[in-house]
Amino acid sequence: MRLLHTDTLQLESFDSDIPPYAILSHTWGKDEVTFQEMMVANRSAATKRKAGWQKIFGACRYARKYDFKWIWIDTCCINKESSAELSEALNSMYAYYEDAQVCYVYLEDAKHDNFNFNKCRWFTRGWTLQELLAPSYVVFLDQCWEVIGTRYSLADVVSATTSIPVSVFRDGDLDKFGVAQKMSWAAPRQTSRPEDMAYCLLGIFRVSMSPIYGEGGARAFMRLQQEIINISDDRSIFAWVAPHGENEPRGLLARSPAEFRWSSEVQASEADDIGDTSFSFGNNGLRIHLPLVPVEPVSAVVSETAKTQRSANLLRRWSRVSAVDTEPSYPVGTIFSAPLHCCSERNLETGFAVYLQKVAGERYVRCRPEELAIIPAASRQPDICQVVVKENPGISRKVKNDHNATRLSIRNTTPGVFLSRDGHLENNLSTVPDPDKDKEVQGMKETLVNIKYWPDVNMGRGTWPVAHLKYRCLKYEFLVELGFKCDVGSLRFAMRPYSTPASLWNDNDDPCRDWMIMKHPLMGAGFVSVAYHMTGDETVRILEVRYVGPDKAKLLPISRALLQPQEEKKEKEEKEEKPFRLGFMVPSMIREKVESNFFGRTHEPKVFHLTDVFPSDFFGKEYTGQTYVDMSALEERAQFRVLTYTAPSNTNPKDTTPTCVYVVIGFHKSKAWMDIVVSTDSPKLLWESYCDKGSRAPTRIQCSPDATPLVLTAEITRSLKRPNFTGNVKERNSLQLGSHVLSVNYFMTPQ
Repeated sequence: MRLLHTDTLQLESFDSDIPPYAILSHTWGKDEVTFQEMMVANRSAATKRKAGWQKIFGACRYARKYDFKWIWIDTCCINKESSAELSEALNSMYAYYEDAQVCYVYLEDAKHDNFNFNKCRWFTRGWTLQELLAPSYVVFLDQCWEVIGTRYSLADVVSATTSIPVSVFRDGDLDKFGVAQKMSWAAPRQTSRPEDMAYCLLGIFRVSMSPIYGEGGARAFMRLQQEIINISDDRSIFAWVAPHGENEPRGLLARSPAEFRWSSEVQASEADDIGDTSFSFGNNGLRIHLPLVPVEPVSAVVSETAKTQRSANLLRRWSRVSAVDTEPSYPVGTIFSAPLHCCSERNLETGFAVYLQKVAGERYVRCRPEELAIIPAASRQPDICQVVVKENPGISRKVKNDHNATRLSIRNTTPGVFLSRDGHLENNLSTVPDPDKDKEVQGMKETLVNIKYWPDVNMGRGTWPVAHLKYRCLKYEFLVELGFKCDVGSLRFAMRPYSTPASLWNDNDDPCRDWMIMKHPLMGAGFVSVAYHMTGDETVRILEVRYVGPDKAKLLPISRALLQPQEEKKEKEEKEEKPFRLGFMVPSMIREKVESNFFGRTHEPKVFHLTDVFPSDFFGKEYTGQTYVDMSALEERAQFRVLTYTAPSNTNPKDTTPTCVYVVIGFHKSKAWMDIVVSTDSPKLLWESYCDKGSRAPTRIQCSPDATPLVLTAEITRSLKRPNFTGNVKERNSLQLGSHVLSVNYFMTPQ
């Protein structure tokens, strides 16, 4: 691989003995610096004026701050004019990020005075998914190269933004998640070239394949799934849902990660319940063993059968599925439910099934591709005496250790933080140069701790104390405690107020902790944080101590878990409902149902678009034709939201129909309810009217799943037709986000 020297900005190739390096993750712009431009001996002024040059220069400057001599940046470290080198880089990209000491994520659209963190473009790109998952340490930087936080400190914010469980950021173990779950993490992301949507997932699934730009996104994704099938028998790879409105017959493989957008709850299939888990590709399609249960009488699909037989030439292009032990009495056209033996993460008693339609002999197509049926978990199949020894294709993320670390640099990066003179050591494991004997050490200076690692002493389990350092910020004093966890070979740190009794190290603490905040002792005056940094020198680690004032503290998207005591955190996690489990899939637009009049004429239908959700929904997701509205993050006593649907202003003076309608949805004592209101009130006032003391509180308490409001105004009363809205909420019966579905109809009726 090639690395860029952070001081000279010269590229150098390494075939082996690769030195410690940092790596940059960013989003590409139009003005990037290429490999060819970096190889020019005397770089032109035009090159240095590029925005990409400023990005490279800023990354190198930041890496030098932590003693890194080398950095890898994708824009200039790959010769993209060489197809062989590009192919090698695409297949090695995950390893590049995994082997880096630290990954710096540069968010050029994140401003230090307005951290709209979850809206950053970086979270929408396909390639940045592996750049988030692969490294051991990830640091997020704003457009001014100031630290926003680390993957650890921002864990719940990043999780909510990406729908990736927090546990992935802690241990990097991807093997405990099924294929469908990992595909769902990539579902909302995009790439500039359609084929890259498949190529960017190679490392996550630990497969390799040659890039063929020009083959198209669907074909590239098909090849990716075939490579996954070669090393995995997880049937959750078939647990996808076609886009809304697409009903044509399909094969068993998806066309893009977007079709796994609702599959985050689909666990890997249980091999013990299947029997013969093998499936393979042949020249006539995918051959697999599946239990088939007829779900419709033949008469219900006669017309579809006739159409299928007349279009035999089209069927040759579809993937086929061969099922064993299918009763020969079932005629062509029969529709079956085929369980995948994948349980729901929400409820292990439920599973998922696809719909297959018989087209000829042992040939089937997937029908109703926009549905993935929720069914009771399948009973255990008869055992089949067949032994398969399978290699484990997944490897957990490499965890860096600190066995080689001999020095710890403790830096106070904020004026106003002082190191007191009575900091001390324990067990003679380390030495700290004494601060000035008659005064405290001002914040911007550096404290060096020399760590002595003795194998004959530091053995077995447990954490050995290294040092206690006493600091003062404002009028409060606190301790930073350092330790060495012997069994994993990692440095650890903790913080506590000086007046709090010392506590023993808890060996169950998160070993990936790289950021800690002490908020409560400062009583609303901000917080003090300690951050752990990897460096380019394997013998040195850095701890940065800084104070954040109350104004800036409100802007930082710090993980809620870091801002509360450990006991409160555990209690909250036990009670808190996970996002995407309790919520509604709602229509993104309400289109008027238009019927032709006596003369066969119709008018242009009015369309209401979803324009606002109140209170604002952090977990909301938009899809084609549908929007997910989350309820799990709301308090139980006010677990409802107001949806605003608006239509273009009426240009016809005779058109007296409303241009704004509110749909209120929520839960009361675990029961779903809804209401439809045509009002001139603001969404906030309307929301307050449904609270306990509001005028519409009885509607919420009655928990009606249906709504049919009476829309009457003076203008409507004088018109020939009256607008009608009807709505309904019901529990889901196929795979989707949330737990319920909202449907709303709009039509005009004669007065």
